[in-house]
Amino acid sequence: MIGFGPTIARVLASASVAGSSLVLAYRAQLDAGGAPTGTALDDGALQAALAAACARGRAAFPELAVDEHAFAGYLGRVVRLGGSLAELAIEDLYLACACLTAVTGAVEVFGARYGATLRAAVARIVGTGDTDEVHQQLQQSLLVGSETSPPKIGSYAGKAPLERWVGVSARRAALMWLRENRTEQNARVAAGAERGLGSVTHPENAYLKEKYRGDFEAALAQALERLPEHERALLRLHLVNGVSLEKIGTMFAVSQPTASRWLAAARTKLLDDVKQTLAPKLGKSSAELASLAGMVASRIDLSLSTLLKVR
Repeated sequence: MIGFGPTIARVLASASVAGSSLVLAYRAQLDAGGAPTGTALDDGALQAALAAACARGRAAFPELAVDEHAFAGYLGRVVRLGGSLAELAIEDLYLACACLTAVTGAVEVFGARYGATLRAAVARIVGTGDTDEVHQQLQQSLLVGSETSPPKIGSYAGKAPLERWVGVSARRAALMWLRENRTEQNARVAAGAERGLGSVTHPENAYLKEKYRGDFEAALAQALERLPEHERALLRLHLVNGVSLEKIGTMFAVSQPTASRWLAAARTKLLDDVKQTLAPKLGKSSAELASLAGMVASRIDLSLSTLLKVR
């Protein structure tokens, strides 16, 4: 249920009051939490507008028995947060209100209307193999929420069609899923590769890695700060969000080889910067510098994914 508060609860308890009860429910939310915002409509005109909104919602979704006073209060909250009653997507808000107030059949209607939109938006970002998992998590967060987070459909403001809002929400959720899952996966793969290489690493090189690990991380962080923003964005898309080279090319209207060259150039620039920073510690002619370059190359993606994740 939406948190309408004690004022609207009292209004809903007296729902048998005829006529102006819709206005009371609407104004209770419109004026909640501060000084009254008022409205350009007098009570008679506002009552007629709210009754018409309820009628539009019922006509669009006759199978959903949304309480008209709850819907009037919901519209008041939306308008208070920056909407305009005359310009709202009333039918879409009616469905959103039905989902928020746990009306029987609302979740099924939502799924029938927007399930395909959700899945398509998710699949374009995470791939078909992970679509089911992300889609299920998204449905949960949109319509049910959790102990610490209310259903996200409550943030729908009715200023654009609900289908468009759903598509944007799906893309954001998919990108967040990639950050949380692919970064960890990439880090494990990179760490595993380094351990595999470690089986044939000379003790001197292992000592070198441990000795200069902190210096390397600091130098890489500084080099990343100096890297142009568009190159950082490319690295973040690929290493943190897990976006493929093909998709990056599509996003920037270039071929996959071009996207690959861009990423390679960004890595090379970072490697050169890091080696230049660390050279004074080792001496430019030191054999250690050559070994250190190999360490930098083997660890750069793992370290970058961690650094970029927190930026």
